[in-house]
Amino acid sequence: MAEKRLAFGRKVRRSREDRGIGLRELARRVDIDYSNLSRIERGQRPPPDLETVIKIARELGIERSNLLNLAGVPEEVIMKRHGGDRRSWISGKVAGKAGDLTEINAGKWTLHIVEEPEAEEVELGLRPEDITLYLSEGGFSDSSARNRIKGTVKELDDYENYNLVTVDCESFSLEVAITDTSVAKMDITPGKEVFATFKATAPAVET
Repeated sequence: MAEKRLAFGRKVRRSREDRGIGLRELARRVDIDYSNLSRIERGQRPPPDLETVIKIARELGIERSNLLNLAGVPEEVIMKRHGGDRRSWISGKVAGKAGDLTEINAGKWTLHIVEEPEAEEVELGLRPEDITLYLSEGGFSDSSARNRIKGTVKELDDYENYNLVTVDCESFSLEVAITDTSVAKMDITPGKEVFATFKATAPAVET
């Protein structure tokens, strides 16, 4: 894990320097303390949470699966067994518009996406790293995530520094990747009630 930590830091630093982005500027863009980012680049601290890793990949133009792998996220979490992005798929129907967003009826939940599907019936695919868990509605009061779903932890699979949590949302299940630190802090165990959130831009849409 120490080797991956160093490789992650080197990749971020080199990509940042290649793009001419200062340390403080990148820290500001991904909402992390610049001193922590400096230590991460030097391999003195482990990679940040998944959401921040994804933000760094986007800002530096790094393939997200590559950076997630260097962060220590195992292939079992990133990829399906038969290849390709691992996703939770949700079946739904287009219900209309809510401002600039499209509303999707998915069982007991109304979800929001940015795309405008041509077909009425759709499948929404969510990657584990695109979903965030909270213990209460108050926890995500400052979040910009448009979709907020209540569910119950069904399974918890441990993959070294990261975990794959399966959340039963009644109408569908979601697989969520979170760090060991978050599991301990939130006391994530089977049967625990949680709130899963994701942005309207997150789902892949198939018709």
